[in-house]
Amino acid sequence: MTVFTILKARRDRGSRAPHGDGASVALAVEGGAMRGVISAGMVSGLEELGLTDAFDAVYGSSGGAINAAYFLAGQARLGTRVYYEDINSRHFIDFRRALVGRPVVDLGFLLGEVAMRRKVLDTQRVLTSPTPLSVLATDVDTGSPRVLRGFGTREALLAALRAGATMPVVAGPPREIEGARFLDASLSEPIPVPTAEAEGHTHVLALLTRSGAMRPRPSAFDRYYVGPRLRRVSPDLASRYLNRAGPYAALLRAIDTGRGPLGRAIVAPLRVNGLLIGKLERDGARLEQGARAGRDAVVRAFTA
Repeated sequence: MTVFTILKARRDRGSRAPHGDGASVALAVEGGAMRGVISAGMVSGLEELGLTDAFDAVYGSSGGAINAAYFLAGQARLGTRVYYEDINSRHFIDFRRALVGRPVVDLGFLLGEVAMRRKVLDTQRVLTSPTPLSVLATDVDTGSPRVLRGFGTREALLAALRAGATMPVVAGPPREIEGARFLDASLSEPIPVPTAEAEGHTHVLALLTRSGAMRPRPSAFDRYYVGPRLRRVSPDLASRYLNRAGPYAALLRAIDTGRGPLGRAIVAPLRVNGLLIGKLERDGARLEQGARAGRDAVVRAFTA
């Protein structure tokens, strides 16, 4: 059975995890800073189709974890609007802050002001959801992906979301949780399919925010601003950041075969083709277009 067939059957019979149908289906949500508006639109499409409770587990990398939280709270459409109504401004992204040594991206504004006051995330629904949320982050000291889950409080959930979305240098220094230092999941697992597969899920629906591989050569901003500053934190992570296009392409190749990297899980990737949204995009119309395209991609896949 395909991922789509299993999920629609679960929806139609109104089941919730554990579903007891012999399959274990994970949702893997990619982020990518403002490019995450595409996967936000995708989870909005899943919500519209009544599939919020159809998954056994949800995994999110970077901003994809924030999208996943709004999805599990039953607020995916609200979370999608965050991108083009709240954070496409200098409150969130301001390159002038780099001139005085401050982070270009203000995650405190996103998770403190927006998610807690403007478009309030129902954290209690996330914490009590029968479908667990796993937030991917990069452990600075080991360079490996770490799974943050089992949140007992709103504060623990928000801390994990912030840690997993802390883009190196651009969003500030590593975030510390219980003595460990974390940076953005994109450094170690930008698409959380490998972890979902390794943890035994038989099927994975992967929501992608790029139409294909990233550029092999990093931008000048990455080479001359981010790279040197990240090197002071971790030479290994700096090298990995500047050469991340190769591993990302290899992961995409595996996903596009319809299997996870280990060859065990059946993977159904969804992406939007022909739409370029930068990771620090602020154009509201383009961001709305990305959200609509993501939503439409999901609806087409489930109604085909």
